[in-house]
Amino acid sequence: MSDGAVPKVARSLPGLPPRLRRRVALTFAVVILVTCLVAAALLLTNAVHERRHIREDTLGTAIALSFGFDQEVAAGNALLKGLSSSPALKSGDAKGFYDQLKATPIPDGSWLILQDLEGQVANTLRPFGAPLPRHRDFPTYPEALNRVRERGWTVSGRMASLVKPGTTVVALSLRINHDDGTMKGFVTTILSQDRLGTILGGQDAPEGWTRGLYDRKLQPIVTARGAETSARIPVPNALAARLAAANGSETVEGFIEDVDEHGVPVLVAYRRSGATNWTTVVAVPLAHVNTPVTGVLRQMAGMAAFLLLAGGLAALFTARQVERPLRTLSDQVTGAKKQVSELSSQLLALQEEERQRIARELHDSTAQHLVAANLGLAGLERTVSATPASRSAFAEIESLLTEALRELRIFTYLLHPPNLAHDGLQATLRDFAEGFAGRMGLVARIRIPEEVDELPPELQRAILRVVQEALTNVHRHADASHVSVDARISSGRLIVRIRDNGHGMPGAARPDGPIRLGVGVTGMRARLEQFGGELRIRTGRGGTCIVAMVPIHGGGRARPPAGRLRMPWLAGRAKADDEASS
Repeated sequence: MSDGAVPKVARSLPGLPPRLRRRVALTFAVVILVTCLVAAALLLTNAVHERRHIREDTLGTAIALSFGFDQEVAAGNALLKGLSSSPALKSGDAKGFYDQLKATPIPDGSWLILQDLEGQVANTLRPFGAPLPRHRDFPTYPEALNRVRERGWTVSGRMASLVKPGTTVVALSLRINHDDGTMKGFVTTILSQDRLGTILGGQDAPEGWTRGLYDRKLQPIVTARGAETSARIPVPNALAARLAAANGSETVEGFIEDVDEHGVPVLVAYRRSGATNWTTVVAVPLAHVNTPVTGVLRQMAGMAAFLLLAGGLAALFTARQVERPLRTLSDQVTGAKKQVSELSSQLLALQEEERQRIARELHDSTAQHLVAANLGLAGLERTVSATPASRSAFAEIESLLTEALRELRIFTYLLHPPNLAHDGLQATLRDFAEGFAGRMGLVARIRIPEEVDELPPELQRAILRVVQEALTNVHRHADASHVSVDARISSGRLIVRIRDNGHGMPGAARPDGPIRLGVGVTGMRARLEQFGGELRIRTGRGGTCIVAMVPIHGGGRARPPAGRLRMPWLAGRAKADDEASS
């Protein structure tokens, strides 16, 4: 493998990382949601305003119609008041008053009548003196007579004309008194249905609106739906119930929701005149009133669908635009990691080979030279004349050679691990830790389960090297008297802890000071990372704890049975030397 080449590997990411993909989707979702909410707020505000405008137009139409009919009645009343002051009427000249009635201009379809308390005296539709209807011919005559007597004037409901058969009319009557104030009779003008229909049709209304004029008993006088005028549309039941509880002498207006005679839900705007007791009604289908809102809801649904589609396409496009460089970087990082892993494996393999080679050289060559030097020194000591100074010098040199040989055997033992394939990791770790503690004069506690022997050989060797490096650091830097090695398998992980009671690692005494890590710690971490593991270090004045954690693929027991616990002991120098030389 060349030094500068990045290995080509299969594409590691099928797309954006899930977290980034969620963030991109969430960003676009928030943008779409905010846009929809703002647009919906604007559209709904406008729709509510339009619906309020329709409601106001409905009531405005009902009020305008009511004013139109009130003005028609007021105009008829003014005409009758003028006629009631006629000299012919006051003098009792019925023929002269009839001629005056005939000469009075009135709207088309209307006529004038003079009546006493028994019946009609003169009617402009008939010649003077012709037979005319009597009051008893009208079923509602007693009620109308009482109203004229009490109020001085009255306006009737819708009734059929006896003088002009087939014609529906409304009679407006004004009381006429004798000189002593007693009632003499009344003069009447007829308001034809055609005239009232003209007033009703003169008020513009959209297609589908129903307009109606109803008498004080809420019987239809004239109604219109679209271009058709009739007197067949009844008043809504809910409106009849509401007006029945109201004072008949007061003007009442408002809204009510009900269904029409066909069962269609409608908004009813009404106004009952306190002067005539007539009620004008404008009914609009609720579907028409709510058209702005329903239209906006349809627009919002379409807009939301469009925005979701557009946002999804934009998110997909953006994700793909972002995905390309990320995918390239991911491939490069993956390739670099693979290259580093391969290099680390090669370096560790070379290191292992070099350790074994150095151990052999130290044991077979250097150690033998030191032994030979020690033997030569002993022979030289016998040939040289003994003086206190020479004996002291020889003793010091012998001590140095012995210590050098001891250190050499220790490092040889560290460099060359026992046979893992034969003894297994549990026995190897136990024997190494016990031998190391014995040579270093440490009190050791070792707890290692048998299950570690089932681990892959490469992982066993890595764990052994991590423990060796950790114990070497204890010897070199910790100045400790106690050390423990604890291994366990839990939740699919192998966890190995090496603790000591030394003075901690450099930098740990200062809370803000960084812990200075040596090359050995870096090597331990590299060994563990090959297997997806990690190395954690906790240090302080009470000592250092190194924790190695490696995932075990294929499962593991949560709490495996622990191996035998080695009780603290202190090994002697002779045993350590014997094991190192073996």
